[in-house]
Amino acid sequence: MNDLVLTLPGDALATARIPPAEMERELRRRLAAALFSDGIVGGSAACRLAAMEKAEFQHWLGERKIPQPIGVSDYAQERENLTAWLKDV
Repeated sequence: MNDLVLTLPGDALATARIPPAEMERELRRRLAAALFSDGIVGGSAACRLAAMEKAEFQHWLGERKIPQPIGVSDYAQERENLTAWLKDV
């Protein structure tokens, strides 16, 4: 699929409480979070949309109490990751 360019009306964003310099980054993250938590895109696609590494994106979601759907296979992998991490601590 080709890249998608989304044009948003400036007047709709004029009153947003987001500094103009951070607008694109913040909107990308919020769109990625919404699509991910609704199950529309998977974790890796959401990370690419948000322009964040996986751990950074998960932390960002957690700070905002945004649900992170997890499937059975994801759960098994996360459990393995946690077990390995606990061995290193």
